[in-house]
Amino acid sequence: MLDVFRIPFLQTALAAGLIVGAVCAYLGVHVVLRRIVFVGAALAQVSSAGVGLALYIGSNPSITSLLLTMGGVAAFSIKSASRRTTQESLIGVGYAIASALAVLFLARSGQAEARMLDVLSGNVLTVTAAQVWLMAAVAAAAVAVHALLQKQFLFSAFDADTAKASGIRAQWWDLLFFLILGVVISFSIRLAGTLLVFAFLVLPAVTALLLSRRFAEIYVVAVGASAISTIAGLMASYRFDLPTGPTIVAASFVLLVVSWVVSRLRS
Repeated sequence: MLDVFRIPFLQTALAAGLIVGAVCAYLGVHVVLRRIVFVGAALAQVSSAGVGLALYIGSNPSITSLLLTMGGVAAFSIKSASRRTTQESLIGVGYAIASALAVLFLARSGQAEARMLDVLSGNVLTVTAAQVWLMAAVAAAAVAVHALLQKQFLFSAFDADTAKASGIRAQWWDLLFFLILGVVISFSIRLAGTLLVFAFLVLPAVTALLLSRRFAEIYVVAVGASAISTIAGLMASYRFDLPTGPTIVAASFVLLVVSWVVSRLRS
């Protein structure tokens, strides 16, 4: 069955999917545990809007997407002082506006329909080797920084009182985590699309949390789940001529359901 990966463009697609899936699943553990899944969704849409804007004005998609995503990170990390407008509501506004702008910008660019499908649903089959190497470097840097500063990230997210007593300024560490997440999302969108990136941020992490209790194991299971769904999704996509991104998401969901059944049988 794995003989399909002897085809060169599928080998590149597999590498891209594994890298994007691994780094998103790794960070996704914190996204799910921090209960900021909506932030991930909003940043993914902001990044998509950046790609759409770049295609519309003829600029570099990676740079434009990254700049807009960093702007989104700055905006979403601000705590609202008003009781009427919560941070969640501001993130919701950003999500809605970014989603609309992504479609509008893409609709005004040339080859709108094809571009729209690639950005929203993803098409790892068109990824180049250069893009894979760049994504690998970004992923390695993001995971290295996060792993090195994991103690501070954990304290700021889950034990603010201890963090404050230890001299850790939680808001700055939260901002740094959002920046790392934003950079990863921005580069990942260019390879895999909004749908697949958001799915990788959520589904493997939830799968791992159902199957594991130890923190180190959760990371391993999450990354493994993303790899299994990537391989299975690519194979099914090629065999049955299906859109790649949604097929990988479907495979990830099947794996999640199986994990839920296993967790129920254990209890």
